[in-house]
Amino acid sequence: MSMLCKLSDVKTLLNISAEDTAQDAKLTLLIKEASSMIESYCGYSFGRDTYTDEIQAENNRQLLQLNHFPLQSVTSVSVGGTDITDFKLFPEYSRWGRIYRGLGWGGKAYTRGFTHDIVSGVWDVKVTYTAGYYLPNDTDYVEGKSDSLPYDITSVCLKLVEQSYNFDVMGAKGLKGHTEGHITDTYSDDANIIGLSESAKKTLARYCYYGVA
Repeated sequence: MSMLCKLSDVKTLLNISAEDTAQDAKLTLLIKEASSMIESYCGYSFGRDTYTDEIQAENNRQLLQLNHFPLQSVTSVSVGGTDITDFKLFPEYSRWGRIYRGLGWGGKAYTRGFTHDIVSGVWDVKVTYTAGYYLPNDTDYVEGKSDSLPYDITSVCLKLVEQSYNFDVMGAKGLKGHTEGHITDTYSDDANIIGLSESAKKTLARYCYYGVA
């Protein structure tokens, strides 16, 4: 499971000593919970891995959509069992897992009717590739590098963990008013609801995947 921030950073944020490990298990669970919430909102997993996709031939289209992204490198591509190399990787396309080929991704297709209209492509394209980011706990993670998780995603994760932890420890969040006499506390409308704030959603908007038209 992805962990979009480090336990050590969470403990620093919460003013918990590095030597104090009593709550490490709980904090790790909160990190996983927050990471899952972020990935679910954005629509894909951020972790780096190697994949092999078998994809339908997309006749008359120059962009081939892979199932994982951002695309970091391509090991091999074959169409109809024949290896090809006449494709290109462009940053603006690789960001969303798309490979460009000037000739298009034509291949065998299913047709129908007397005019043999193409219904859909045969599962004729096979791609082995590496996609995703190095995450904060990965050895090769370097903050700020294009192949490492953007820090604004990590920042959202840290804030979510802090919110969840404070709710667990103090029993409530969102206090916006307090009166000493007879002790009256006033909470915001979303008090006690752990989730993505509007600010967090705006930060994550640029990383959300909405599919291909």
